[in-house]
Amino acid sequence: MKRLVIHDLRPEYFALPLDGWALTFDDGLFSHYYYLPLLQRFPSPLLFFLTTSLIGEGPARPRFDGRFLPYRPPAEYAHAAFLRGDREAFLTVEEARFLARQQGVRLGAHSHFHEIGLTDIAPRRPRPVSPWKQERLSPIPAALRRGLSIRSRLAFAGFVYEEGRLRPRTEAEWRADIRRDTERCLEWFERHLGFRPEAYAFPFNEYSPVLIEELERFGFREFYGPSRPKDPRVLARTDIEELLASPPPTATAAPAGGREGAAR
Repeated sequence: MKRLVIHDLRPEYFALPLDGWALTFDDGLFSHYYYLPLLQRFPSPLLFFLTTSLIGEGPARPRFDGRFLPYRPPAEYAHAAFLRGDREAFLTVEEARFLARQQGVRLGAHSHFHEIGLTDIAPRRPRPVSPWKQERLSPIPAALRRGLSIRSRLAFAGFVYEEGRLRPRTEAEWRADIRRDTERCLEWFERHLGFRPEAYAFPFNEYSPVLIEELERFGFREFYGPSRPKDPRVLARTDIEELLASPPPTATAAPAGGREGAAR
């Protein structure tokens, strides 16, 4: 079955023909919990990947009551969380526990810190860098960042900024950072939910052999990534926004005197 990756939910998604897709959800957002009554109408299992450092305290909030929430793109809620410490867009522990108890629902890991770093490895398909990422790395002088890419700190060794300069991060340091992040993530799952997940979605859909190797040491067996992964161990996912961007089916001519068919 083909897989979709979904971030914050918006009303338009529920009008899409999703029955033939496996639905996965990144970041651990409140809207995943809020819209659960609508999501459970689809026959496929639901797989929610949590960024555990962003799951807050507090009680479970009300779920869908007919009112649709304002949609927030990832760049907006990431800016609020990483730069202002505002986690309102994310699940609470109680909401995560509720999801974990539901039939047809699985929870997976999406790292603990979801951190970014600088690397000299450019993405295959360059795209504009979100302002929150630029601001997150603003303590590093722009002259030093010139010509480098902002990408997943877990997927690439990249550079370390210290004493006013950038130096390459050693593989030992890189692996240690992966282990620290993963240990924190799994400690959160065990403390709050009582289990260790086996499914992992890469932050920013970016991965490397080193990252997969380290995650396998912690017992992860399912890896979810971009739409065209090169590694056969990585399961492909299509961003649901691509379905919204697809043109509707071409209308076919109706018999004489009839009405043209309309795309649903």
